[in-house]
Amino acid sequence: MEAHSVSFAKNDKEPKLAFEGVVASELYPCVLFYSSNPGEKVTLGDLQMRGMPSNLLPGEPLCSPQSTALVECTVQLLRRLHQCDQWTPHINQYIHANLELIGPMLKEDHLGRFQNDSDKDPSEDPHQSLLSESKLVALCNEVWPVLALIGGVDGGLRAGGLCLHKPSGRRAVLLGVPKERSSLAKLQWEEADLSISMSQACYCGTAGNCFNQLQK
Repeated sequence: MEAHSVSFAKNDKEPKLAFEGVVASELYPCVLFYSSNPGEKVTLGDLQMRGMPSNLLPGEPLCSPQSTALVECTVQLLRRLHQCDQWTPHINQYIHANLELIGPMLKEDHLGRFQNDSDKDPSEDPHQSLLSESKLVALCNEVWPVLALIGGVDGGLRAGGLCLHKPSGRRAVLLGVPKERSSLAKLQWEEADLSISMSQACYCGTAGNCFNQLQK
């Protein structure tokens, strides 16, 4: 209690740390029982820590690869922080500053490179990028992460993400698959929707020209 942390343990096993830095004047230990009969000896048989068990795999290729699953978890965490008053202005400032990079990068590379249709080489690939390699790297490193935060990376099945169990119509968290290329997955039933969308109400400050440049 003095460390302001919360841990959970199953029966006589070693407690596992779940939360640190809990802001509260007092913390009280809590014991869970399945039975309300006084004096009855009980054991917890199906208690498990939330999260992807270490013995399960992400489920590639039927589910997103591990790298995508980690990115989506990071996006969900940042979206939660974005809804906190202490974090909102800092995240907004970062989004605004990085989206503002789009215009100067595109404008600088297009200067002096405009050609009339009659001057274009017929053999030239019309889809070839006009951006230099350094500009593409900068856009991927600085702008793409912001777009991932706003729109997500992969909305498909992934370990740690929500899915719908069609036979029952219930929502569940996909924990992973027991072996590679398996079509069977382990689920954890979930009553609440834990997915977080980017809050437009918390975000302001980006000029419309940023999104115009983005469309181009």
